Amino acid sequence: NYEERFRKYVKGEIGEEEKARIEEDLNKTRVLLEYLDSSMDETLYAEEEGPAGEENNGRAEKGWAYNEMGRRISRAVNRKLRHYAVLTGAVVLLLVFMAIYALSPVMDAIYYNPSSPRESQPPLDLNMAVYMELVCGDKGFASVNVRPEGYGRHSLDVQTQINGRISHHYLELNKNHLYWTDMSWNQPDLPGNAFTYAVEDRETFAGTTAEEAAVKLRGLSESMVVRAALSFKETKDTEQLAAFMKKYSGEYLYVPFETYEDQRGTMSGYMGYRPDAAGYVRTDSYDQQRYPYLDLAQYEEEGEIDADVLTQHVTSMLAYMKDNEAFGQIFASVVPGENVFDRQQYEGALDYVQKNGVNGYGVVVNAGRDELLQMLSDPDVDGIYLIDAQLKL
Repeated sequence: NYEERFRKYVKGEIGEEEKARIEEDLNKTRVLLEYLDSSMDETLYAEEEGPAGEENNGRAEKGWAYNEMGRRISRAVNRKLRHYAVLTGAVVLLLVFMAIYALSPVMDAIYYNPSSPRESQPPLDLNMAVYMELVCGDKGFASVNVRPEGYGRHSLDVQTQINGRISHHYLELNKNHLYWTDMSWNQPDLPGNAFTYAVEDRETFAGTTAEEAAVKLRGLSESMVVRAALSFKETKDTEQLAAFMKKYSGEYLYVPFETYEDQRGTMSGYMGYRPDAAGYVRTDSYDQQRYPYLDLAQYEEEGEIDADVLTQHVTSMLAYMKDNEAFGQIFASVVPGENVFDRQQYEGALDYVQKNGVNGYGVVVNAGRDELLQMLSDPDVDGIYLIDAQLKL
């Protein structure tokens, strides 16, 4: 049959006579297709011009057969195009889904993802809690909310709590860089010269002497609770501090401690700890053997927290921050003056504390008028900075 002979022609397996006959057929087909193409164009032009009359009607009748063949050819071509379109669309969708599911882990591996469930990455709220307990004075950390904004970008709502009042601090984490316009979010609620330890002379001390403060406190109602920063004449280790807290009742919020040699008299920023469980419980989020009492809620004994537990708490926080490179690198902001995370700072402080102990030079405390007056009468108290007062209901 003709199809078989044509296939042999394509493969070059046909005789010369048969070859010439097929090539003649191909030439006829070419002439026919060119004629049909030209005729269909003329018919389309005539129909678009739209003049009525016998001449136009006759031309339309003559072109009916050609149009019918054209429609068949068009349908065949369209079917092919649709097949290609469907195939192309399927490939594009496949690539999109592959990009979505493959890109997310890649982005998590490259950039710090604060909402990542990976076991190798500690939760953000634990990181923030440890960081802010060390550097933010008595500004108690409450929680942090994370909202993804796209690959590598997250909005953070860091919440702090002072005397039951919640404050919101909004930050943006964009591809391993933490940005903020609220410059107070990670700063203590205390001036740098709130402790006599940090000043060279009394003129630069923000507070007052114990005697002067006692006069002011006696004028307050006994139902007032005062938040104040007490300064010690000499530093107290955790055992001495535990004895002081046991002797005088109050809510002890913060204890600033020495982090390097010859620190006295330099206002270089605070580093301290809360000598009581902070309220958040994340004891299941860290290695308790490696970082014992990182969260003081881990201490389950009755009564006051032991001095050695407080020491372990401080050394664990410093070691945790030193080891937490992934969290620390987000503070290396490109904004001038905002590189606030220094790994060597924590490493040096940890080395100093391990050699010299945790030596606090003051406390921030919430206490009633009478309790605070008793503290001021202690011979170890050097001065006081009164922060605020509120009515105890």
